[in-house]
Order: sequence, then structure tokens, then C-alpha cells
Amino acid sequence: MRKSLIDLLADPESHAPLELEQGASANGEVLEGTLRTADGRTYSVVRGIPRFIEIEDAGQQQTADTFGFKWHQRDSYDSPGFREFALDWFLERYGFESRDDLRSFFRRQRLTLDAGCGAGFTASLWLEPGWRGDEQAEWVGLDISTAIDVAKDRLGSVDGVHFVQGDVSSPPFAPGTFDAILSEGVLHHTPSTEAAIRALASALAPGGELLFYVYRKKGPLREFADDYIRSVVSKMPPDEAWEALRPLTKLAQALAELDMAVEVPEDIPYLQIAAGEHDVQRLLYWNFLKLFWNPKLSFEENNHVNFDWYHPQYAHRQTEEQLREWCGDCGLEIFHLVEQESGFTIRAKKV
Repeated sequence: MRKSLIDLLADPESHAPLELEQGASANGEVLEGTLRTADGRTYSVVRGIPRFIEIEDAGQQQTADTFGFKWHQRDSYDSPGFREFALDWFLERYGFESRDDLRSFFRRQRLTLDAGCGAGFTASLWLEPGWRGDEQAEWVGLDISTAIDVAKDRLGSVDGVHFVQGDVSSPPFAPGTFDAILSEGVLHHTPSTEAAIRALASALAPGGELLFYVYRKKGPLREFADDYIRSVVSKMPPDEAWEALRPLTKLAQALAELDMAVEVPEDIPYLQIAAGEHDVQRLLYWNFLKLFWNPKLSFEENNHVNFDWYHPQYAHRQTEEQLREWCGDCGLEIFHLVEQESGFTIRAKKV
């Protein structure tokens, strides 16, 4: 078992190994310093976090800024109610029976990459001191944004964890490094979902498992409205966008509090609207524009979810056919696929 994070790292472009040129270290981990490749490329280590950030794509920079801002708003996602909501939804989609079952899965993996870990929120649902038991499992959180610093503040005291700032589309690790890679709601926020899947598949060891969730393409009116609102809101600074989305969240609340249903007499296939009784808020939510509201969460938590959807410039939606094709092309065999109105949850083995 490798004991040092440096042993896991590689240049994100050439995959060449890295050496510590200068810096301070403790217990095998670099605290501050410079990493260098044999051909002279250098990367800094700040606060014990290696930084591989060279964003040239403006859309990717905007998306990174979005999530850096969002994950610093801890009062909008860290309540017991929000955590319970997130854990239940995660277990349901990925097919784990309980939090203990989820923790046991990652305990069995020699090396796990949390690709796009953000503030470590998803990992915190099961990652806690003693999570490894008698095993020597290691967890590496990777994120392109400054949320990686929030993740370290939250989880840095947990045994067997490491933090890296870098891009999931060009992860700074040698091919075949990880036994499991989790990417929960991240790959659609890159310039290309397909390229991101391919990059993570390369970092996965043969027989390893990739677990990920991506958005599903929705009906034409919802797609149009989402694209329009995103085109307006994504141009705003994150704090202004957060405020601009409050009226939308208030509308979602008002519609939900109507607690009324409407009968759709017949299927409307060209709008992807099914016949039957629909709650008014959910009918609008799934078919016209995202109006998230959960009465068990606070207003800020609900606004957080709407911000998460509308502010990132990159928020691609996929079809099942695309995902099956892309996974097949990079040697991933899907054995678990859950389709919901919101998106697809996939578990696949590298063959």
C-alpha cells in the first residue's frame, strides 16, 4: 500500500512521475512546496494540497467559480435534514442498503478517487474517523475549485484521506491507479461528459468500478427554459445569481404549497408529458422549468439546489444511448443503471 500522496500523483498531461523539488513534509505528506516533472513542469503544494490548475476554457472556469462559491455556503447544505435527504437519495440510486453498506463498499477498495468531491459533502455521508476498520483503504478527493479547501477543513482529520486540486477531465494520476472512482453529479459540468468519462476510465484499474450520476435530457419545453435561464444567470457573479434565483425558489414554494393536482387527459408524447394525475408543482418542475422545492429543507437549502442547476455554464444532459455507447467505447461494462426523471446513476466495471 502506498503511504504517500506523492506516490499516487503524476503529471496530468504526460502522466510522468513527480518529485518534490522543495518543501516541508510530515508523516510522508507534503505540507508546502513544489512538485516537478523530469522535463521541468512544476506544480505547487499549498496547505498540503497539490494544485494542478491550468484552466484555459472560459466555461470551465465559470463552472469552477460557481462551485467554489456554492460549497463555501455551508449553511445551505449542512443541516441534518439536507444530509438525510442526500443520503437517502444516494443509497436509493446506487443500490446500497444502508450507510453501513456504503461505508463497507469503500472500505474494501484499496484506493478510491472522489472525482469532483466539492466540499466533501457526499463523502462525509459515510467517511468518518475509523471508516477503514482493519483495512488499509485510502480516499483521494479531487476537485477543480477552491471547494477542495473546504473539503480538507471538513475531512482532513479523518484517517486515510488526501486532497488534490485538479481537473477530472485530466486527472493527475497514472493510468490504472484506482480501484473505485465515484463522480457524483460532476461529469456533466465539464466541457465534455464523454471526455470526462474516458479520462476517469483510464485512471481506473482493470476490474475497478466507476460510479457516477449525470443529468438526463428532458422534454423540449424544459430544455428550452433551462437553457434560457442558464444563459442569463450564468453571466452573473455567483452572489448575484444566488439572489436572482430567490424569486424562482419562492415560486416553487408557492406552487408546492398549493398542494393541488391536475388531470392530464391524454399523453402528449411530443412534450414527453404522460396522461394521469400530476401535482401542479411537479408537473411544471419536470416539464417546463426547474422549480425545486422540498418542504423538509430550509429556503436557503432549496435555493442552493436551484443555484446548483442554473448557474454553471456547463450542465450537459445525456441520453441512455449516449452513456451506454461512451462506457462501451472505453471498456466499461455497465451492471447497474437507474434512470430517474432527473438523471442516470451508473455503476460500471472496467473490463
